[in-house]
Amino acid sequence: MKEDLDIEQPNNPSAAIVSTEADYEEDRESDIEDISDDEGAPSWMVTFADLVTLLLVFFVLLYSISSVEKEKFKSVLSSIQIALNQSAPAASQIIIQQVTPATENKIDPIIPKPGMEEHQKKQTSDKDQLVNDIETMIQEQRLGEYVYVYTEGERIIIRIKGTILFPSGDVHLYEETIPIFEDIHSLFEKYADYKIAIKGYTDNTPITTSRFPSNWELSAVRATTVLRFFIDEGIDPTRMSATGYAELFPIADNETEEGRAQNRRVEFVLEKEK
Repeated sequence: MKEDLDIEQPNNPSAAIVSTEADYEEDRESDIEDISDDEGAPSWMVTFADLVTLLLVFFVLLYSISSVEKEKFKSVLSSIQIALNQSAPAASQIIIQQVTPATENKIDPIIPKPGMEEHQKKQTSDKDQLVNDIETMIQEQRLGEYVYVYTEGERIIIRIKGTILFPSGDVHLYEETIPIFEDIHSLFEKYADYKIAIKGYTDNTPITTSRFPSNWELSAVRATTVLRFFIDEGIDPTRMSATGYAELFPIADNETEEGRAQNRRVEFVLEKEK
């Protein structure tokens, strides 16, 4: 009976202790793995979460750029960098360009200088009024066949045929010309802020006399004769000039008498003083 109750003792007590400790460690690791499988997330979830976060950041950035709002873009960019634990960039590293939609035509407003609009209106009004006054004079004097008025930019040009001004090859004004010049003189006095350039022209018929060796002298003296008339009538000489152009710049064909008559002319070029 005693022999049946005897328990076999291990021959090496230390080996039994090592075996017990190894079994404990194995059981412990097994328990940790069970807990990890039951309660934690797999390791690949960390990478997946980073990828989703980056995609979200990317689309938020695209949306902020598409809205083209500077302040909103800066705010979103700063928030993204803070979320990613990055320092805020220097101002020189951010370049934001305002983009205007293609469907809009954006025109920068022109800011007029003080008084500029009133000056332009007055200048346009004076010019139109002067042209109207000249046309009225032509109609009242029934000079439509001999006197013309037209504009070139800011200049007003009064053209008078030479046939009612001077005899052929001469520089003395016809008596009938005096009333026409007196009406023109009244306009010059009324619009005193206009410069007056007087231009004399001839046809291409040569002239050779002791007084006028060529058409140059003839056209120049005719222009200065007109100039002297208006100076004698009281127009300020500093407003006026006279130039002769001979047969240059014809306005009609010199092959016909009618064309040559049109080319023999005097022009008043009026231009506002600047």
